[in-house]
Amino acid sequence: MILLSKQTDKWNRGESSSIPTEKAIDIIASMMYVIGIQLKTYLSFDLAIETIKTVSVESLFEKGLKIINQKVKFSRSLQKKIVKNLLNTENIFYRSTIFEGINGFFKLYRPQFSAHEIHITVDYPIFIGRPKLDGIEFIEKYLCYVEAENSFCILFSSKDIHHLLCGLTNHYQNVPMNIFEPVLLSALGLVLLHRDPIYLNLTESNVKQLYHIFLNKSEEVILITLKDGFELLNQNLRLTTSSKKYILLCLPKLSCIVKNAVNMNTLDKVFLIPFYPEQESKILFFYEERMEDKKYRELLDKMWELEKSEEKTTLILKEVYSMMDLLDILQEGNLFEEDVDHLVESLPLPLLIALMKQYPTDDFIETESEQFLFKALNKRKIHFSEDEKRKVEAVMRLLGKENNY
Repeated sequence: MILLSKQTDKWNRGESSSIPTEKAIDIIASMMYVIGIQLKTYLSFDLAIETIKTVSVESLFEKGLKIINQKVKFSRSLQKKIVKNLLNTENIFYRSTIFEGINGFFKLYRPQFSAHEIHITVDYPIFIGRPKLDGIEFIEKYLCYVEAENSFCILFSSKDIHHLLCGLTNHYQNVPMNIFEPVLLSALGLVLLHRDPIYLNLTESNVKQLYHIFLNKSEEVILITLKDGFELLNQNLRLTTSSKKYILLCLPKLSCIVKNAVNMNTLDKVFLIPFYPEQESKILFFYEERMEDKKYRELLDKMWELEKSEEKTTLILKEVYSMMDLLDILQEGNLFEEDVDHLVESLPLPLLIALMKQYPTDDFIETESEQFLFKALNKRKIHFSEDEKRKVEAVMRLLGKENNY
């Protein structure tokens, strides 16, 4: 209480003897944290307890503050070292957390009164997990882990890492995801297959090979295999001391991830296959202006004269160039369910996907013709061949969508 009184006086700058209850509680928590920092320097609990009995709380507090100031200096220095060689990535959370976010911590941190506070959200997730610490201890440990991850990742080309992450999602730039995990797993997978890990270029056949390596293996055996891969990786890349220690710390978690992926047959989501969006064809949708009323009425008249589905489909694909005209024809063009089925089966892939986007569910379907269309779209989707699935997935990626068919 004497120490709290002194801290309160400092916080009020001698202008008042009163303080809000919430702030008093906060200052007490900070005092306990600072004293705890000092007590952690002793080798045993018994020695720490004996120190509490024989050394004044104020003395422990002052010594704790000195340790905290040393940790702040070390953490600032470590952050500068990381930023100097920071991985060049398009992921917005990487730099914004390690540079701007950590700078925000140092700007707001006041160990004298709120030593236990972190103040920032720390949006970029490290692989090993968020340190279960507070205040400067959290920042110090977080930066040590980030340094180890960053030191490993900068051994590879930023372009190769970009393509690797695109293999997970084209939108990885806006996802608070850990970058180190897929890079490490890709490199481990490659060395286990006796390939050069530096390009991070696993193939589909490589992932199948890895599946057979890990199939029916226990988590313990998978861990041993990954450790063997780590030794090969170290020989190839000459890892930094911090990266080596960190990777060994991460391997048990990685073995669990690999085991679960094998069980669920999702190993391609763990050992990523690079995707090169710049090599993909560009798909452009050109929607013509709606046809003139007279021309549209003439088309409707022709539609009503036709009886065969094949004839109706041919006429529509020949005359209609506007999405709105197509939707109108589906409503007014004398089309029965079998006609719509035939039309949907004949649609080119981009137009088919545009209609799927237009009718993702039947929640807002009102007319019978819309019901025919929705059913026809789902029939074609269900009966996609493997080749059609691959083509649809490629188009969906180009359109910036992530759908599973």
